Amino acid sequence: MRSITLFLLLFFSACAVKMNNGLLYSSYYRYDQSVSVDNLHKLQSDFFSSNLIKNLNVDESEITEQLLFKKYMFKQKSHFEKINEKVGCLSINGFDNENMPISFNIKYVAENEHWLIEEIGVLFVNSIADFTDSAKCPSEYQN
Repeated sequence: MRSITLFLLLFFSACAVKMNNGLLYSSYYRYDQSVSVDNLHKLQSDFFSSNLIKNLNVDESEITEQLLFKKYMFKQKSHFEKINEKVGCLSINGFDNENMPISFNIKYVAENEHWLIEEIGVLFVNSIADFTDSAKCPSEYQN
């Protein structure tokens, strides 16, 4: 009986542990769950850096499409992040709606005590073998 009680205690403790996804992924998750075409204009400063949005007209459909890059990924497989003082990089691997591999590489900056998106890179990769296994900023892929 004692072993059953111990097992149940460990089981419920394991279920109660919250997975730590990191600061950048938490910020991305809030963006993913909150921002839509209907509220992008209102929420843009909550998720995007002032440097990114200062010269953008969010009312233009092409700009809206780019800022709603999240919709390209249908299912997530893995993510990695790194932070160096006030700059961070988040890489998310996953699949689009046709089950083709895709990666997001996002640069974040700390602004007003929040992590805000500064650069966005969307990579349509050939296979899951091309998924990154570490966090990269979009500039790390540019030649």
